[in-house]
Amino acid sequence: MPFDALLKPIRIGRMELANRIAMAPMTVDYGNDDETPSERQIAYYSERAKWKPGLISLEVCSVDPEHRYQLHSLGLHSDFQIDGHRKLVDSIHAHGVKVQPQISHPGPESIAPFVRQIQPLGPSVIRTETTQQACREMTMEDIERVIEMYGDGALRAREAGYDGIELHAAHSYMMLGSFLSPLRNFRTDVYAGKKFEGRAKFMLDVLANIRSKVGEAFPITVRISGFERQPGGREIDDSQRLAPLLVDAGVDCFHVSGGVGDGNITQIITGPDYQPGYNLSSARSIRQVVDVPVMVVGQNMDPNFAERMVQEGEADIVAMGRAFLADPELPRKIRDDQTDEIIPCTLCQGCVDIMQTEFNGAGCVVNPRAGKEREYPIEPASEAKKVVVVGGGPGGLASAIYAAERGHSVTLFEREKQLGGRFRFASTVFPGNQKHLDWLLKTIERLGVEVCTEQEVDRAALEQLRPDAVILAAGGRYEWPELEGDALPHVVTGLSVMDLLDQLCDQAANETPLSLDVGEKVVVIGGNLIGVELSEHLGRLGKRVSLLETGRRFAMPAGKKRRGDHASRLDAAGVSVNTGVEVKGILPEGVVIAGSTPDDRIIEADTVIVVGQPVADPAWVERFEGAAQQIYSVGDLGGFGLSLKSVRDAIEVAYSI
Repeated sequence: MPFDALLKPIRIGRMELANRIAMAPMTVDYGNDDETPSERQIAYYSERAKWKPGLISLEVCSVDPEHRYQLHSLGLHSDFQIDGHRKLVDSIHAHGVKVQPQISHPGPESIAPFVRQIQPLGPSVIRTETTQQACREMTMEDIERVIEMYGDGALRAREAGYDGIELHAAHSYMMLGSFLSPLRNFRTDVYAGKKFEGRAKFMLDVLANIRSKVGEAFPITVRISGFERQPGGREIDDSQRLAPLLVDAGVDCFHVSGGVGDGNITQIITGPDYQPGYNLSSARSIRQVVDVPVMVVGQNMDPNFAERMVQEGEADIVAMGRAFLADPELPRKIRDDQTDEIIPCTLCQGCVDIMQTEFNGAGCVVNPRAGKEREYPIEPASEAKKVVVVGGGPGGLASAIYAAERGHSVTLFEREKQLGGRFRFASTVFPGNQKHLDWLLKTIERLGVEVCTEQEVDRAALEQLRPDAVILAAGGRYEWPELEGDALPHVVTGLSVMDLLDQLCDQAANETPLSLDVGEKVVVIGGNLIGVELSEHLGRLGKRVSLLETGRRFAMPAGKKRRGDHASRLDAAGVSVNTGVEVKGILPEGVVIAGSTPDDRIIEADTVIVVGQPVADPAWVERFEGAAQQIYSVGDLGGFGLSLKSVRDAIEVAYSI
């Protein structure tokens, strides 16, 4: 379909955007230690500017030198930072794209307790769920000082060449959002949280200070929650009352989000439980009471859906965040009507998980180039070579794609009838994985990869093909615990678990019956990602599932964000999750675990599933040594079988050939 509405220019104050596609602010944490943009960060934003969205909104830039938001987030609190920001601005302007930083004081979300050993600041004494630190209630002197900081930060943004600024006032979060929300503002003075005028006053004072320093022409966008989705929080009528006051105070555009920032940032970075456009009703309500553009964020990743929103007048600008992590070329593919080639964000939360577990900035499960644009430029190899990929799971498919993108001639072999490997089951459990798998399959076809299914490849076959490079992506081997009673007929263990996953996948796709009747009561032993996703699936099928994990945490090595989402889905499926469990053995009637008393406890089960762990299989790799000049392994062959590892291995290998 044509995207005339989405590609139509629009103005935010005096800033003209070439189209209505905006890259939403996302903290990627790539900054330098002094909170200036790093070369990595400049490359990241420049790559996205190259494909010409209408607007790029940067992540949070703190206005207070004592309070940063993340360890490597940005700042605009000191004059020395202006030159670094100007370099970033110039790299984006070189592509003809408008850019604005998100100006904020982290407030209660400040990491100052960890890096400076001082308390965060807030409207009241509250303990935040994100940092678990209590903040100090601000004095009037503190408030006046922070208001000045906002104005000074905005002025530095203008000096650095930014086209405007965005103020973060959403999610009952950071400083502005905390003052606006009755969930956090318990003051009883002129900024009183129980009174609308009191909650709005800090925001209005900040705007007045900014306008006094940058003038009337510099565009200001405000990001707010339409409503906070929490009992006692701000409702949409509050935002409708507030918005005209903010316009009178100098606001040129509203960026409408929703919800609050809980400990797992569930309502800020949402999973598949939220519907596309879940903030659209709020944007529509605010648009009814103001005459400035209204931007909306919140799973607006489908270009057809985004086009309809603008076409039908429900929003003026569509902001997308993680969609730009997944595919920087998104605007170009929309313009060229190649939307079927867009790399889809799967809502897997891997971007957050990577930040929480690796502490090296955000990444992306479906786009390993994110944050590594300098290491993996899209350009041909110096010499085209003949490459054979063995294995058609996500690691093999990704390897074939990245090698073919670089101009190599690629042949992929898969011993099964269908491509996808165990990722097919993961796609059954989590619909976002199916989007990724569909994209992988379409892309290898588009790139001309030769695919040979139902073919086992050995060393002799490879020597006959005479490839320059071989990528082994056929999966590792599985290890599983041996338990007393695991040979009983109602126990599924070892490779039989993999057969069960295939059956469940076929059942979901074709509604075919299982050859194994698992009964009504199922115990899954092993809380890794395989066990967790299997438990979720069986629970949704109506089975009474108990998941047992010997460690303190399940779904490892996933980070807090993804584990939290799994916990929600397990709970919704009625799965009983038990961690720190000592399994003593298996009986015909169920599983014996150590109880809190001297007596053991039995969990009844019609079927017991003992889940194994994928591990590296060096012996399998050794079988192919000498079959080609270059031999590589990816995915399970190199260790734990997360799709993140598979795609990272794949691109690293492809750029080594």
